[in-house]
Amino acid sequence: MKLLVFTPALKASAIGRMTSLVTRELVSSGHEVAVVRTEAQQYLTSATHNFNAELVPWTDGPSIVDLARHADALVYQVGDNYDFHRGVVEWLPHYPGLVCLHDFFLGHLFYGWAQSHRMQAEATLRAWYGNDVASRFFGYSTSDAFIEGTREASPMTEWIGSMAYGVITHSNWGIERVVNSCPGPVEVVPLAYNIIAPLGSESIETRSTAVAPRFELLTIGHVNSNKRARSVIQAIGNSGTLREKMSYRLIGHIQPETKADLLALAERCQVNVVISGEVRDEILAKAIRDADVVSCLRWPTLEAASASAIEAMLFGKPIIVTNAGFYSEIPDTCVVKIDPHDEVNSIQSALELLLSDQQRRQLLAQAARSWASQTFCPQNYAARLLDMACSTSKARPALAAIDQLMRISQRWGGSAEILALEDTVRPLAILSSLDQSEPSSLDVII
Repeated sequence: MKLLVFTPALKASAIGRMTSLVTRELVSSGHEVAVVRTEAQQYLTSATHNFNAELVPWTDGPSIVDLARHADALVYQVGDNYDFHRGVVEWLPHYPGLVCLHDFFLGHLFYGWAQSHRMQAEATLRAWYGNDVASRFFGYSTSDAFIEGTREASPMTEWIGSMAYGVITHSNWGIERVVNSCPGPVEVVPLAYNIIAPLGSESIETRSTAVAPRFELLTIGHVNSNKRARSVIQAIGNSGTLREKMSYRLIGHIQPETKADLLALAERCQVNVVISGEVRDEILAKAIRDADVVSCLRWPTLEAASASAIEAMLFGKPIIVTNAGFYSEIPDTCVVKIDPHDEVNSIQSALELLLSDQQRRQLLAQAARSWASQTFCPQNYAARLLDMACSTSKARPALAAIDQLMRISQRWGGSAEILALEDTVRPLAILSSLDQSEPSSLDVII
């Protein structure tokens, strides 16, 4: 099969890393794959993951059109970062395909796209969520307020889902909006991931607190408010035992004002905090190996899966997670789950338990590594992606009919609301019976 895959490719992208694993698996199985880099222009010259495939920037229109016309399927990796996924939202409306959805909240992606498509964006908001929600969407003063005000009222999941032939996503918790908006098949497939360095047997050896002068707690990834670092610091500060024995390290990109705020809080709470910022892969791998526990807390929970949580489990580390979203679907034998509605107390109790019970840490680490190794494998993801690429061909006739219907409706002064009418929907049902089981060269809707 010939596949054209749209994805961020730069090394800072976890989605790019995941896609490179799947792409290499597809190529090794004899499939032809070309990769379209989707980052904003300032990132298109940065170093990339190894895809073992041709790389084309999303700005190279003629090459992409030629590749698309000869492809059997187009695959779009979609996450909530406009700078990393700009090429996705530029090409997907004109060349639909299979979407691999990494986040159930896409508000930031939509907001970035809307800066150059404001009228179209406002029409999209009104069509999916109504006038009241549309009038508020661009009015929030801070990022936290924006997320809180839109994550349930207007997460923009439907915007992407409605443009896809089909969707692969990575957990069940936010799938209802996808099913309701995507005209093609929707399937949950565990994320493909691996560890960033060869795994030695010492990675599942939990250290005795009698030997280690400090019990190491680690958070990795972009350090923002939903990583819950403030709550972790407060929880440690509330416990004399944790303050005395625990060190809390954060690795990943962090804004200067966030770093200053966390360090000031740590000083007030008398908590040993080390903020390392962005580091090389080998340093990150060593930090994970050296950690006694990894904190993978998120609130609000917005993603379909967590690469950092998966990576920590693959390293054989006990982890604490928020009992919500993707994390709530992880078996209880593999993680310690934190109540988001009693967060600080729940974190304190979990850390005190893990600090005092080395056997519990060992059992969690072993169970997590075993489950993650069997679940998040590139071979499975590649096979399921190929199956879905064939299945999504069934959505093409319906999408073509809907596209033509909307063009006619718009010429007559109609709007998207026509698609909700029973008299519109009923005749389209005939298209679901068409046999599209044999994949052919991609028929592109322009």
